[in-house]
Amino acid sequence: MIYEAEWVLPITSSPLPQGAVLVEDEEIKDIGPAEQLKARYPEQKLKNFHHAILLPGFVNAHTHLEYSVFRGFMDNYEFGEWMLHFIRGRKLLASDDWVASALLGAMECVGSGITTVGDIMSHGTATLEAAGTFGIRTCAFAEVFGMDDANIPGVLRNLDGRLERFRAAATPLVRLGISPHAPYTVSGPLFRALMAYALGAGVSVATHLAESKEEVTFVRNGAGVLAHDFRELVGWDELMWMPTGASPVTYLQQWGVLSSNLLAAHCVQVSPEDIEVLKEHDVAIAHCPKSNAKLACGIAPVGDFLEAGLRVGIGTDSLASNNLLDMFGEMRVGLLLHRASRQSTEGLQAEQVLRMATLGGAEVLGLADQVGSLEPGKKADLIAVDMEYSHFSPIDDPVSALVFGANQEDVFFAMINGRVVYSKKLFPDLDVQEITLRAKQSRAKLRSSRQAEESRTSAS
Repeated sequence: MIYEAEWVLPITSSPLPQGAVLVEDEEIKDIGPAEQLKARYPEQKLKNFHHAILLPGFVNAHTHLEYSVFRGFMDNYEFGEWMLHFIRGRKLLASDDWVASALLGAMECVGSGITTVGDIMSHGTATLEAAGTFGIRTCAFAEVFGMDDANIPGVLRNLDGRLERFRAAATPLVRLGISPHAPYTVSGPLFRALMAYALGAGVSVATHLAESKEEVTFVRNGAGVLAHDFRELVGWDELMWMPTGASPVTYLQQWGVLSSNLLAAHCVQVSPEDIEVLKEHDVAIAHCPKSNAKLACGIAPVGDFLEAGLRVGIGTDSLASNNLLDMFGEMRVGLLLHRASRQSTEGLQAEQVLRMATLGGAEVLGLADQVGSLEPGKKADLIAVDMEYSHFSPIDDPVSALVFGANQEDVFFAMINGRVVYSKKLFPDLDVQEITLRAKQSRAKLRSSRQAEESRTSAS
């Protein structure tokens, strides 16, 4: 079928006015001016989106679909306090709750034009069930924790078993990886063992790195909330941690775990020297501007990453630290924060953030040969954005219009791997109300616990 729109954005070439994309089975077969494609393939059916922008589906380079029911639950905490409340809250949920939560997140992703996610999995197969239900292309990273080096053999055996279960549950659109959580939750020796494991298994690795001042304080000085309250809460208060005197980036470099196979989310608290280290080892970065701003972590120097030639994608992070899985918002906030912090419009443009949200995300997830741009031979992952609304009028530059003016509600069509998964703002064959109800029931557990805690506090 030929899909035609007023604008087509291939990403790897200039915008096409009155453009079209030919899709056959799972792949893009051709792209170009609509009249040319219609003349070249007269036997093909035509779908004309008229006053719309057609572009590749967004690639959300870093998220946690399982945490979606935490949306708005911890809105006013800085990173350290947020982490403590989150750890307490997650203990209240059962396996069915994590599935319900992941389904809610996957539904919002697809409805927002996100067709590929780099997701961190902590709770069973919840993410895989959600990805299968909505047909999302997924890089699913099995999260790993551990600060007791005596347990490393057991951690690796457990990981083997988890990945075996995940392979059985995964659809063909899922690629598995592993995720050592962060330098403050994974010891240096375990981190090194996990990187070696990934190399042997042929899987990619994602981690959280240099996200907050609290992380820097813990790694460098062995102090702060992550050294005390957090470790006590998770049962690590008896485990030894020696201050390293190094930044989180330098610390991982010292353990020999930085490589081109590593995707580092956040990288907010980094120095120019840290950026040189990341570049030296070709580490990929998932930039999460809204989550970092909401938790008062700071503003990542994304312009410096790009100037250094690093691979950079955009992530929403989870709904526990970002109330929307909206890549339009991430692009816009990321661009505006960069300009505000630099007090300059130089260094980051709309075209660059759109690329990070599509092809850049595909590059950091190792999927650039499949998705992220509209090119013959790539998988047919594409979305359509409605331009009928007043906030799009008038349009001279469709890229600028998307980045500065669009939002998730403007997406009305999504295709993944050649299959229509969202059309006219509806999900074929899926009960949206049931998914929402299940999520509300899971959220009620969190709300009841908070109310009980508030009652105990007021009584004392």
